[in-house]
Amino acid sequence: MSYIEREISLIVSSDKDVGAKNISTDGSSFSLNFGGDGINLPRSAQNVTVAVESASVWWNIGNIKAGVNDKLYIKGPNTSNIATDFEITIAPGLYDLDELEQAIHRELENKGAWTTDAPIIELNPDEATQKVEIKVNYPVVEIDFTQPNTMREILGFNSVVLTAPVAPYTHVANNVAEFNSIEYFLIHTDLVSQGIRYNGSYNQTVAQVLIDVPAGSQIVSQPFNPPKIQAPELRTKSDLRFWITDHKNRAIDTNGEVWGCRVSIRYLEWLEAPK
Repeated sequence: MSYIEREISLIVSSDKDVGAKNISTDGSSFSLNFGGDGINLPRSAQNVTVAVESASVWWNIGNIKAGVNDKLYIKGPNTSNIATDFEITIAPGLYDLDELEQAIHRELENKGAWTTDAPIIELNPDEATQKVEIKVNYPVVEIDFTQPNTMREILGFNSVVLTAPVAPYTHVANNVAEFNSIEYFLIHTDLVSQGIRYNGSYNQTVAQVLIDVPAGSQIVSQPFNPPKIQAPELRTKSDLRFWITDHKNRAIDTNGEVWGCRVSIRYLEWLEAPK
């Protein structure tokens, strides 16, 4: 009599064209139904573990989000050199500082802001402190960061109205910039009841996906030694649910992109010697 190791491999995807169901509106969660071909482990199965051998996730999660932080309220000269209140909206997306500055300049120009000598404001990095500097080029310029949907947090500013006593004048952000709003992704599934412990809690986490590609690229994660999560309660299961979050366990918006992973379920089965 002896134990023999068994393995069940699954490739799961949020693609509705290959069977994903109950896909959330943001694309972060989905479920699968295997019908009569579900997971069936024998009663004698011992040391049941679940491991994510690989995962694919698109790194396109925007740091500017519609209705959240896509507004800039700014007072400055228009093309007639008259102080004017401008409200601009930046399209949702994944921006770095240069791209955000370009978008702000474009929207201000479209609204009729003064651009003859210099733009109303300029965004510059302070590499030493990882803070953003806003250079104001005209004395009438005011930036209102008190509105709830402004981009103040990504730029590192508090809820204040910035004014310029003289021009040009440079405002240094109160806090470190938050362009990298996501440090890594976490994959979860109800294949396990607890999963990997995250600080002091369990959230059915089975994998961590590090961001190691440029924005707009697909992350293909293949950990050298993926953690094997104990799943002693796993025996029979036809309906599975998977979801992905950021490092703070918040659901992400996948922007319509498909994500998925390859899962291995391993266990030991007790076999009796033939008589």
